[in-house]
Amino acid sequence: MHSRLMSLRNIELKEILQRCGWPTSGTKYEMVEKVKSQLLLPRLATLRYSGPGILRETKRASGEHRILSLDMGIKNLALCLLKVSSGDLESDIMVHPKILAWQKFSLTDIAHDISLNRKSKDILYPEVIQLSDVDFAAASLAPLATFFARQLVTIHKPTMIAIEKQRYRTMGSAAVQEWTIKVNKLEAMLHAALRVMQEEGFWKYGSTCSVCPQRMTNFWLNQNRLLPKSRAGKITKSLKIQLVRGWLKDGQAVTFNGNDEGISKIVSDFTETTKRNKSNTSDKLDDLADCLLQGLGLIEWERNRLRLVKEYKIQM
Repeated sequence: MHSRLMSLRNIELKEILQRCGWPTSGTKYEMVEKVKSQLLLPRLATLRYSGPGILRETKRASGEHRILSLDMGIKNLALCLLKVSSGDLESDIMVHPKILAWQKFSLTDIAHDISLNRKSKDILYPEVIQLSDVDFAAASLAPLATFFARQLVTIHKPTMIAIEKQRYRTMGSAAVQEWTIKVNKLEAMLHAALRVMQEEGFWKYGSTCSVCPQRMTNFWLNQNRLLPKSRAGKITKSLKIQLVRGWLKDGQAVTFNGNDEGISKIVSDFTETTKRNKSNTSDKLDDLADCLLQGLGLIEWERNRLRLVKEYKIQM
């Protein structure tokens, strides 16, 4: 395997790395070592609770993966729950994961609609949490993060929660914006809360992962030959929305339950945009597109990894 990889050109190695969602930087030798070290590590591996503080990896030879993708934010947080079977991951034909939940909301409105699927019977805690004046200090944010983590696991029953990795600076600026600090704090607390839930047996089968948004964006835009000459944020944003809109119009890439009013409304917002409200709608659809692309991207990265394993005939 080593000799076959070393015979490839650098550009070919970078394409392999990008298709599997692995870092693409480094010398040729470093890129080869990345492929070798990551190739046998399942991206959608599920951890199983085996006792207090003890988690063991378990293979899902059958059944389904439920991937809950989160696009982080405080006022603009989006989630998308996708279902794909284990068999589909190894299929050579195009697969169509199913959207089970897809919505955008504000954590500051948690007292009004915390159940996420808008069914009052699914609300874990009946008491109201007032967040209108939350100061985002650690002591104030911790109960919110814990409450939110419990809702994600209880309502959606995911086998994988993919959380968008937050950046520390914007456009290379030396300054760190206050809102960035708040979202980063929420991200860290959410990871910690979910980990505790795993180690204490509340979430018995599941895993979390942190996803680099730039890596995900480059993957999809390169895959569809949409990568702009300029990587300006607004251009990239519109291209991602355009990509999702095309899939939904053509019935490609994903399926969804047409009887779900919330999902149907979002699909309609993507596919029935007029010139008059195009700019306003794009702002609303950006986070929804990101969380869908992130979830589908994880599936495609795992499928590409399995293809590579099969190509090099490696024993799993």
